[in-house]
Amino acid sequence: EWDGLEGRGGEDEDDDEDDWDDDMGASTPGGAVDADRARMDKASVMFDEVLDAPSGDRELDALMGRVKILETSGQITGAIEVLNHIVVQFAWFVPAMAEKARLQMVSGDWDAALETAQRIAGSDNQNIEALRLMIFYLLSCEGAVEPARKKMAELTEALDRHEPRNAPLYTACARDIARLSGGSNAILGACSQMLERARRIQPEDVATLNEAAYQQQLGGDYKAAIGSYRHAAQIDERDGTLDDLSSLYGTIHCQLLDHQLDEAEQQLDFLNDISTDKNVKLVFLTALLASKRPAGYDVETPLLELEHMLTAHMGTIARLAFGYDYFVHMDPDLMLQCAELFLSQESGEPMDKSEAKSAGIEKALALLDAVCRRAPGLMPAQLLLMRTRYVAGEHDAAARTANAILRLDDGCADAHLILSQIHLSKGSHRSAQNALDNAIANNFAVRDSPLYSIISAQCKVLDEDFEGGLKELEAALKIPGVRTAMTPQQAEAARKKKAMPISTQDRATVYLLYAQVLGHLNRAPEADAAIKSAMGEFQGTTQEVRVMIANCDLALLKGDTGRALKMLLRIPSDSPHYPKAKMALAKIHLEKRNDKGAYIKCYEDLADQFADPKSFVALGEAYMTIGEPDHAVRAYEKAAKQSPGDVGLASKIGRALIITHDFARAVQYYESARATDPTATRMQMELAGLYLRLRRYSDAEAVLSQLLGYLSEASDPASLEQGVDSTRMLAKVHAGMGDAQGHLAALLQARTLQSTLVTRSRGDPEALHTQQVALADLCTTIAEEYRKAHDVENATACYNEALKHNEGNLKAMLALAKLQLHTGDVDGCQQMCVSILREDTDNEEASLMLAELMFQKEHYETAIYHFQQLLEKNPRNYRALAQLVQLLRRSGRLEEVPRYLKLADRSSQAASHDPGLHFCKGLAERYNNRAHEALAHLNRCRKDRDWGPDAVYTMVEIYLSPENEQLWDEEGSNLVSDGPSQLENSDHIRAAEKLLMEVRRRQDPRHRVLEAYALIATKCKPDIDTALGILLEVVNDNLDNVPGLLAMATAFMLLKQTPKARNQLKRVSKLPFNSSEADEFERSWLMLADIHILGGKYDLAQEMCKKCLKYNKSCAKAWELMGQIMEREQSFKDASEHYERAWKFASEASPAIGFRLAFNFLKAKRFVEAIDVCQKVLKDHPNYPKIQKEILDKARMSIRP
Repeated sequence: EWDGLEGRGGEDEDDDEDDWDDDMGASTPGGAVDADRARMDKASVMFDEVLDAPSGDRELDALMGRVKILETSGQITGAIEVLNHIVVQFAWFVPAMAEKARLQMVSGDWDAALETAQRIAGSDNQNIEALRLMIFYLLSCEGAVEPARKKMAELTEALDRHEPRNAPLYTACARDIARLSGGSNAILGACSQMLERARRIQPEDVATLNEAAYQQQLGGDYKAAIGSYRHAAQIDERDGTLDDLSSLYGTIHCQLLDHQLDEAEQQLDFLNDISTDKNVKLVFLTALLASKRPAGYDVETPLLELEHMLTAHMGTIARLAFGYDYFVHMDPDLMLQCAELFLSQESGEPMDKSEAKSAGIEKALALLDAVCRRAPGLMPAQLLLMRTRYVAGEHDAAARTANAILRLDDGCADAHLILSQIHLSKGSHRSAQNALDNAIANNFAVRDSPLYSIISAQCKVLDEDFEGGLKELEAALKIPGVRTAMTPQQAEAARKKKAMPISTQDRATVYLLYAQVLGHLNRAPEADAAIKSAMGEFQGTTQEVRVMIANCDLALLKGDTGRALKMLLRIPSDSPHYPKAKMALAKIHLEKRNDKGAYIKCYEDLADQFADPKSFVALGEAYMTIGEPDHAVRAYEKAAKQSPGDVGLASKIGRALIITHDFARAVQYYESARATDPTATRMQMELAGLYLRLRRYSDAEAVLSQLLGYLSEASDPASLEQGVDSTRMLAKVHAGMGDAQGHLAALLQARTLQSTLVTRSRGDPEALHTQQVALADLCTTIAEEYRKAHDVENATACYNEALKHNEGNLKAMLALAKLQLHTGDVDGCQQMCVSILREDTDNEEASLMLAELMFQKEHYETAIYHFQQLLEKNPRNYRALAQLVQLLRRSGRLEEVPRYLKLADRSSQAASHDPGLHFCKGLAERYNNRAHEALAHLNRCRKDRDWGPDAVYTMVEIYLSPENEQLWDEEGSNLVSDGPSQLENSDHIRAAEKLLMEVRRRQDPRHRVLEAYALIATKCKPDIDTALGILLEVVNDNLDNVPGLLAMATAFMLLKQTPKARNQLKRVSKLPFNSSEADEFERSWLMLADIHILGGKYDLAQEMCKKCLKYNKSCAKAWELMGQIMEREQSFKDASEHYERAWKFASEASPAIGFRLAFNFLKAKRFVEAIDVCQKVLKDHPNYPKIQKEILDKARMSIRP
């Protein structure tokens, strides 16, 4: 796979990896043969025998042998553990520390490796291995040239002192470091000094001579490099050993770079004649020669061969450990030149984000990404990756790369220029101009580049300053090499002066933008002339078709669509630009004329003419664009017939079939492709995802288990990422199977893999940020699972870990704040909410929680203020309005609710019909004990997708308790029967049951609890027993389910099993308050208070009532129970005060409370108030017993003179 260029396996620094045929061939070097394995096994047994003997753990040689055995078998962690033991036992043995540092580097743990190296340097500042590692880190991760150069001077001094006759070591150190030089003269100069020492020791060592020549090539001194290569070849030929063709390869490469094309071609023909097998460098040189020849040379064939060879090369690299010689095997400079070669066949015009990437850009991105993952400090690779990402339309990724480059070198003008172009693409010309100014400030030579003029002109065009833009472009056309291309001699002179290069793409862009600005200024003849000039200038180049399409765009700008179409139609089918022209024609048909038929016809013509896999795939993509997946499948199938075994095509067909809901055929294609190539990881993940979607969990588990088994042997980042994705999918499979333990175990395994990825990305800021965000998301998911299992400690730890990796993770911050609120950590929750609002000032959930906190702290005004702020910004924020209704009720200020409802009602004409507003009105009516009005409002929103379930559940609660009375009161418990009973509220119960049938989420705990309440409301013993069975299941799933515990207590009270009810309620009273279950907590406390009153435990009852009133000051039942306690204690004055509040918060609608209030007014000799209350009760309930005779008449008699 193109993204598989990462290392694993073993390395051998003594191997001569400069052999071009060996390290770049299609074969796979370094694989252990059976004899090697047998020797390793035998050695392992011998080491084990020594170490297992008494005092064996003191045998240093055997321990070091075990380290090497473990390293060779890929068990790096085990090897480091053994080295830790050695370091403790033999603190004097510095080589163990050096080996430990190297293996920590191999594992990707740069922080630990550097710490170990610095410890070594602290005791021995000339330790060769420690210095090599630090130089390697500075260049590969930090791109710090000057600090690395100073360390190289120290390394040279250390080699001179400790290994003055070790020529191979001098060469190896220079070779490994040079690959990370990025062409820096300072680093290459230091490497040259090491090679000079090696040559003094071994003057005619061909490997050293070739390395010196290669480093001259890296420095751009091609003529000197050619001389050095020829000198090495002469020695090789004199010795009669011309097997190593490195000198010849290097000579040809330098000749091509130095534009000595005829000489290079002759040598290349000779090389092709004598080579028995093709390899990546031979094919690369062939493609490079073809690309430098005039139009007509076949470039595509060698490029296609190069692609296949690079795949083999990447496979080789994927089996290598990350060591000092890793980049010798990889050859970053060659990878960059391959990427540039692929890109040279593209137009270079920035693509749209949604536009499919061309094959050349995808290949270049894969190569560059692989290099930059391992060497984020390699500036040329990062710069080319940044530019390629920009051209590919990956602007966010390009910006991240640019910022990473600026962290390495804040004076990099190229990074500022790309950021400027990105800002331009987003229409932010002021930000673009600022970035352009930064580029000039860091490198004034930028002003002499066409790119500066292009960006500056585009900024002015966006500002509608067309004249200013035209002046910039006219100045650009005067820059040498823009109006006409430079000769090879001029280009070489400019390169030596280190002038900013002028690409063919930039030249074409200047011409085309110049014509576009002239068109905006209505100077059509001049615009046409500019386009004609461009057509002549870029004929035969990759920009030719771009100029042609720009000519069409100019016609479209004039509104002349017909002329644009005619120009494209004139291109003959035998032209090399015919495919691109046809695609441009298709684009006009789709975007300008909305003619899908003509759009598809263009791709059908291409498929008919070329009839190759590429054209059929393009046709399939076109069908997918217009939403015709059935036709797309047929096109893909034609491509698949010509490319049997192409896993990518099988995936395309599978995805298209999934869109058509033909899942059986999709599975068939995926399974067939899986059998063809079991290593196609992406395709297998798609298959597992399809099985998961179809709920074929066993099949999904089988695919993922096999895939994870394959990925477990890989250690490269790409494989680790796939391992994370596969493990997370496996977690979903376990969740679907109902295996909660397996679900959590898979998530924890994914976290381990993701943590490894974070460790491996320490040297690359961009990759590190991406992996840390992914790890934070994973930790948040795991925390959610712990929270559901009520494991507060682990949930909190995981949320904190998520925030450690991504401080701005709002999801984790919100979840942690909710958890802190529910566990009673009010201060922690408040701090977290403030942090959230600092990140996102409009975050509603944080504002709601902060309001809840203020309420719990009895800062009612502050709490209400937060809601007012939300509703001022958006009066139709009905979630906030519903919360405010509840808050005002709990703060005893229900009379203020109508004002906010009116504000919402008046916010728009459609508001009066909004389900959210009806829900809020229904809630307010319910709290005011107006059941009929509440049901009317709730009924109007019960069919809504968002508000429906909550509305239905609220309606059910009202039907089961229309006047907020309790099922468990003394009168209710006396009505329980052994068989079916005829109750007055039977219609209400049937209505509640019918409503519950409307809600789909019937396994939701709240739904099941309400079903149980409907059964309990029948007051029939068999139904109550059935309800208890349902509730036991709910509580067993969640031991702290407050609604379930309350319902169980209610059932026990009706069955006159008061001790059992009290036990359930005591469990609730010990739980931390949860605002989402506020009503259930309240009713539980009230029921427990009632039980305490019946038992004569007034102090405990008062405590429960006060607890209830702390969270709901308008709780009529709590005030009523407080009144009962005062009444029983003969404190009629206090009792009347409590009853008066209960009467107020019951909206003066409860005759029972009215009776008790009037009675206590009578006892407190407040006769007038008693008469007023009696008259209000009798007005609504004329036949209410005893109140007329026992209270009203006595009060009237008492006030008569």
